[in-house]
Amino acid sequence: MLTDTLDHLNQTMEAQLLRDEHPDDFPYLPPVPSSRYTDAGFAKLEHDGLWMKTWLLAGHVSELPGPGSYFLFQQLGQSVIISRGKDGTIRAFHNSCRHRGSALLLEPRGKAMRFVCPYHAWGYSLEGDLKSVPDQHDFACLDKAENGLKPVRCEVERGMIYINFDENAGPLSAFMASQAPQKVGYPLENMAVKVNMLVEMDCNWKLAYHNFLEIYHVATVHPKSLAPFLDSKSFVVALFENGHMRFATRKKKGSTIFEADLYKPEDVADIFNQVTVALPTFPNQFYALDPGGFNLQTFWPAGPDKSIMEVRMMGWDVDSDADRAHWESMKGIVRNILSEDLCLFASIQRSLEQGIIPEIRLGYQERALYWFEEEIDRRIGTVPEAHRVAPMLGRYREA
Repeated sequence: MLTDTLDHLNQTMEAQLLRDEHPDDFPYLPPVPSSRYTDAGFAKLEHDGLWMKTWLLAGHVSELPGPGSYFLFQQLGQSVIISRGKDGTIRAFHNSCRHRGSALLLEPRGKAMRFVCPYHAWGYSLEGDLKSVPDQHDFACLDKAENGLKPVRCEVERGMIYINFDENAGPLSAFMASQAPQKVGYPLENMAVKVNMLVEMDCNWKLAYHNFLEIYHVATVHPKSLAPFLDSKSFVVALFENGHMRFATRKKKGSTIFEADLYKPEDVADIFNQVTVALPTFPNQFYALDPGGFNLQTFWPAGPDKSIMEVRMMGWDVDSDADRAHWESMKGIVRNILSEDLCLFASIQRSLEQGIIPEIRLGYQERALYWFEEEIDRRIGTVPEAHRVAPMLGRYREA
């Protein structure tokens, strides 16, 4: 992180603690149409203009420990093989045989030194090349070189694996340029996934994601689990290019739920010890960097009124009985905190679907939600007026 960031954050948090009026230089945010969370047509616009054209977090390098290791990305109606080759390179391919379209891999994760179709045994290398075809003489015009697996763009940034279904999208580095400085001083590449969880939710994916883009609800929803650790009144927001953000909140006890007397690297910058720094990363990623570890969360649509939250609990790449016991305990703590939020989501969805609440209203503490919704519209391009949000916050974007 930039060397002057801690001083800057302390100044902005002090100002926030003293604030007791709506900022004079900040606009009142217009209501957001509820149809954005209920309309199948808008969900289709998101699929085509957002999900199929944006860099998406698929996983972490620790989930591919050696050559041949793989896991499947299975969201958005897609099935993509993410694997590590013999050369150590991480690649992504559509999980579809070029013969008649069967899935090559059926298990969600594992190890395979070749990809062999379970239907007719066509075989592919880890580089995606078609290597073997039983009874190849029956395919007189088959050119193996032209029938390798269909690749998906795949790049790695600080240990995090991203894919993009758009062959013409810009590089990941450009997409993440505004967010990258916020992670300096935190060795993400030295981490490992300790726990994987999938949580099904009865609400639109954006409504679930909204919950993590503000701290306004913490005192009410998490009075015993989270509120004792966070000075919610100090919460400050920075808005960045491409819909990314940075949150900062002072720690009440000088710690968080992830604090433990276990291994912590010495090269974690002091700012992460003093302040809870969260990095909402567009379109669907949230995590708060903490010296003890963090939840790496992604939110996926499963229909206009259904969604899936994927949670990777990230810790340092050490292996011991104490470490395993710690993360087993943390799994229960995290499930409890998430349950406090999840019990509310279905009722929110119902209110919007029934037209009881035709639009939602956002305050100053919820400006990150509005920035996120603005970016969705920018990605889609042309949004019908009934669903559109007015662009309001561009001039508040930080360089």
